[in-house]
Amino acid sequence: VETISEDDLYKYTRHRWAIHESSRLKERYLKFNLQALLKAAVAACFSSGARCCTKILKCKEGMNNKAYILTMDNGTEVLAKLPNPCAGPSFYTTASEVATRTFLCDALSSPIPRIIAWSANRSNAIGAEYIIEEKAVGEPLGNLWKTLNTLPMNDRMAIVDKILEIEKKLVSIKFTKFGCLYFREDIPNSDPLQTNPPLSSQMLDRFTMGPLVSNEFWSGEKAGMDLSRGPFATPEQFIEALAGNERKFIKEYATPRMNYHRSLVKPEPPHEMLSLIDRYLQLTPAMVPAQLTKDVDIHSPTLWHPDLHPKNIFVDPETKNLSHVIDWQAASSLPLFYHSHVPTAIKHHGPALTVLDDLDSWPEPPQNYHNLSPDEKTYIDNAIGSEYLHKYYLSSTRVKNSRLWAVLQRAAELHLRTGPAGWVQSSWSNNETFFLRQSLMSIANRWEELCPDAGPCPWVFTEDEIASYEHEKDTRGYVSPFLAYFRDNWGVPVDGCIEVGRFTEVRAEMKRMKAHFVGSADDEVEKKLAEKIWPYEM
Repeated sequence: VETISEDDLYKYTRHRWAIHESSRLKERYLKFNLQALLKAAVAACFSSGARCCTKILKCKEGMNNKAYILTMDNGTEVLAKLPNPCAGPSFYTTASEVATRTFLCDALSSPIPRIIAWSANRSNAIGAEYIIEEKAVGEPLGNLWKTLNTLPMNDRMAIVDKILEIEKKLVSIKFTKFGCLYFREDIPNSDPLQTNPPLSSQMLDRFTMGPLVSNEFWSGEKAGMDLSRGPFATPEQFIEALAGNERKFIKEYATPRMNYHRSLVKPEPPHEMLSLIDRYLQLTPAMVPAQLTKDVDIHSPTLWHPDLHPKNIFVDPETKNLSHVIDWQAASSLPLFYHSHVPTAIKHHGPALTVLDDLDSWPEPPQNYHNLSPDEKTYIDNAIGSEYLHKYYLSSTRVKNSRLWAVLQRAAELHLRTGPAGWVQSSWSNNETFFLRQSLMSIANRWEELCPDAGPCPWVFTEDEIASYEHEKDTRGYVSPFLAYFRDNWGVPVDGCIEVGRFTEVRAEMKRMKAHFVGSADDEVEKKLAEKIWPYEM
């Protein structure tokens, strides 16, 4: 804990960026009326005897929100959370989060901190949307998850069991539309929520399904456009709307721009993106998997946590029990087949001793384990423990949650099918049309397998298309080892996000590696290419 100025309460101070830093910081700066926030918090805690706030602690920031622990004069602690401009659309982001959390608590008894006060209207006295809630009990799982010494295997398995219980409850409720949850009074002329099995009429009348809040629907100029954001009635309608929205955006706002992975002199024209959208729409039949059986529905809208990583799971340090799951912002009801991944908190990372989805084999120590040093044994123990938990999650899901197991066992296929939908709304804005093209070509290459009754694939690659793709694949391959180097050795993700304390050191290494990259070019043309495609700003 360190003392900071009031201005630092409004700034994003946890990371810096090696790519587009000024815009990253600007979209995470939030100025608001601090005294009005404290007044609202005291009012929310008045019934417990609070009369004033005596301490403000700025929490370690997530990417999308400011969060402060406010301590009252009677010792009560609450969390105040305010969404940054980059979090999502004004009003809808907060209104949906509050309704979603209320639904999860009231309908499913989910372990989520209770909301005490909130406002989705930025014109309030605070000048920002906010949620004031109970402080989560315990500490983040990430603080305990690193080694078996801090959290033994039995306690880890118990936490996995609790996550499985939460997921089973989520999967047990099938909605009739795809979108985000809201209170009915926040969406004019809305219909009551519908679920299968039906919940009580009192519950359903309180809520409705409304527009999705993920940034791809609202970023930049899209915020002011008349786009299709839901709710949607079918998976096909949802998937096609993504492409339709992007077509509108490209036609209205896109202009030719340089993509140096393709050419040093010729701009990338918007009409090529429009052609990719046409290909996308031709291939949509492959983006919705067939139902396996009548008894196991993988199409129905299913509410899911957007990012179940160790920092979003709180554990009581005394009992080691899961106490709260936080950060339900942007949680949405999508087809269940979009949830075909092991939660980040449980997923095994790094080399595996066995095939992770082979549940007939389980990791064991090497034969020379007893001859290893204590440090080597600790490394092996933690690696085996991580892999074991991954498999424990899968095997338990197979037994306890047949709907979710139906998608987990088809994870590779479903990632292939859903890939284009994940790229189509952001690839032009992020200069990543290559990845949309790659995902579409992957589907086309397996068309007969994915759509056995649909006839020939509607997209047959031309020689020029293949040559252009392979050229860009090669140039992107030049920088891939450097992206992997900074990810694996310095923890730098592809967006160039760096912890403030390491920024100078990492930037110096980036400068050194760029000099090596450019210096290894064979001629002036390659040198210019290396300068242009180097991924980090220097």
